[in-house]
Amino acid sequence: MREGGRAVKTRFETDTPRTEVLEFVRARRGATFFHSPAWLEILAESFPAFRCGWLTARNGASLSGLMPVVLIAHGPVYTLQSLPFGTYGHPLAEGGDAQRRLLEAFFELARSPRCVLAIANLFEAVAQPRLPRGWRERTEECRLVRLDCTFEEYRSARISRKRRQLCNRCEREGVAARLLDLADIEQFYSVYLGGAAGWGGGHPYPRRFFESLFRRREEGVLVWGAFLGDALIAAHVDFYFGRAAQAWQAGIAPLAREFDAAAFLVLHAIREAIERGVAVFNLGSSGGDGGMIFFKESMGAEERRYRVIERERGWWRWLRRI
Repeated sequence: MREGGRAVKTRFETDTPRTEVLEFVRARRGATFFHSPAWLEILAESFPAFRCGWLTARNGASLSGLMPVVLIAHGPVYTLQSLPFGTYGHPLAEGGDAQRRLLEAFFELARSPRCVLAIANLFEAVAQPRLPRGWRERTEECRLVRLDCTFEEYRSARISRKRRQLCNRCEREGVAARLLDLADIEQFYSVYLGGAAGWGGGHPYPRRFFESLFRRREEGVLVWGAFLGDALIAAHVDFYFGRAAQAWQAGIAPLAREFDAAAFLVLHAIREAIERGVAVFNLGSSGGDGGMIFFKESMGAEERRYRVIERERGWWRWLRRI
């Protein structure tokens, strides 16, 4: 591909200047916190087997596109993800040609005999080349709250009457919400572990992962906690970046269900988003759980579908099942 008479080149970089990435990402409409340097730094700090970097498209020295990628070592083989933990890693670029080139570079990385699984979560519409042989495409869902309103309008008209009543009851019963800091990590991790045991997937995440997250408040990682007296009964990890906010993880103690503390925290997180001028709050995937979908829709969220492309070697799929 050529732009302005120069050939645009793609490559995998692990030493891309942080300021260059941040400036480029902040200027892109489809960027999320998962495209920020902070997210890849958090992953690299927390998981020694993760090799984090960027597929870049450059016109000479000028950056015209990038896609965050993580190579995860499993002995002599690796998985290639954009991004781990079901987070979004669609390419950001100045044009459709650069987007396609970045995905082609992703396919090329996945072509290695050592790559046993490759997956990319393409949340935004992406100019995609034809999928190579062996790749498949599926769709996933999430629920988005559009914030084209004041907080008062959101609370009075966007959430369901029942949910609003429960949040009001939370306040009357003395539940208080505040931002957590590193001094609260013991209580937070205890609440998280209580719910994470049955979630499967990558759970429970190691404590050092959350410690790294807690240190990134200035870069948009906010951890909300709901307290009854001195006891933390629920927590919510949310990411704020540019015009997008993302609910990422939650921890719920049994007592929280009596007060609907989860909704109470979402309410506070969305108020923060509106005050920051955020356009959309993503409540994340529900994994087909009807109760979770009902909860998110009662908070004013609507379904959004997005594409996932993946390729897995048959022997690796068989090995993971035994």
